[in-house]
Amino acid sequence: MSRPLRIEYENAFYHVMNRGRGRENTFLSDDDFKYFLYCIEQASLRFNIEVHSYCLMTNHYHLLIKTPDANLGRAMKHINGLYTQYFNRAHNTDGALFRGRYKAVLVDADNYLLHVSRYIHRNPIETSTPLVDVLIDYKWSSYSAFIKKTATPKWLVRDFIFSLQGKNRKYAAYKQFVEYENNKEVITFYGAKKLLSVLGCDAFIEKIKGYIAIPDSERSIVIKKRSTDDVIDYLAKYFCIDTHDIVTVKKGRKEKNLPRMFAIKLCQDLTGQNLKALAVIFNVQHYSAISQTVCRLNKLIIEDDKVKLQFEKLRDSLMCEVKI
Repeated sequence: MSRPLRIEYENAFYHVMNRGRGRENTFLSDDDFKYFLYCIEQASLRFNIEVHSYCLMTNHYHLLIKTPDANLGRAMKHINGLYTQYFNRAHNTDGALFRGRYKAVLVDADNYLLHVSRYIHRNPIETSTPLVDVLIDYKWSSYSAFIKKTATPKWLVRDFIFSLQGKNRKYAAYKQFVEYENNKEVITFYGAKKLLSVLGCDAFIEKIKGYIAIPDSERSIVIKKRSTDDVIDYLAKYFCIDTHDIVTVKKGRKEKNLPRMFAIKLCQDLTGQNLKALAVIFNVQHYSAISQTVCRLNKLIIEDDKVKLQFEKLRDSLMCEVKI
């Protein structure tokens, strides 16, 4: 059986879904949910994706994503792979966690994005056994942020959805819209035995058909990149050390070299360099050492609030400092 068609272009919107292998649960604890959200945050920074809605259920997830750089496949591979590694370590399991490649529905933003956002947010009460009595009580979706009941993550984008309502009282209007019921056309679309790759009006579908016929070489894909030199120089200046201390491995050093760890992860997130290239820059024999460093830092960021705050401060300052 052929794989579903993957249609990728700049600024496309997708409803992305995936389910646990054998319908097994993919989230067993609050820590699991939190780490998946962390994976989304990392993907938003590294691949410049925008998350416009999300809902994490016990055995599957829903994401509404915009891709300014036409890179949905890379972003989702990162999210699913990073979370699977974490889950297997945390729960002493191995192998694939999800049932296969994610499903992605290309969404006609003008006509259906608002309805898809509602469909995603209503998931906790639309199951055969509702997880909550009222939507606001479900904490693993972006709904509470949309109606201003909880803080909004930096990586969650709400304003575009609000703009589709055309009303001033955006929080109350969205709450009323979501709590009404799902659009019947949308219910029929997602209820089909074979889920289609595109949800849109006839004109949108025709436009997509025309786009598919365009050779990849003629598509304009702009990927924003930062220089590794800029990242390393910035960190050296911040920590008042020489760049040599960042790019050189110091044998026998027991304490954590945070400037080097920060530099490796920020270069991975912001420069677009692959692991092999980073291995050369940071003078390690094998690129697996880069992955191991990033994993150690990810663990530190989760466990140590001071490290997390320092990393976020550096990342945010660097993104403002470096001209793209």
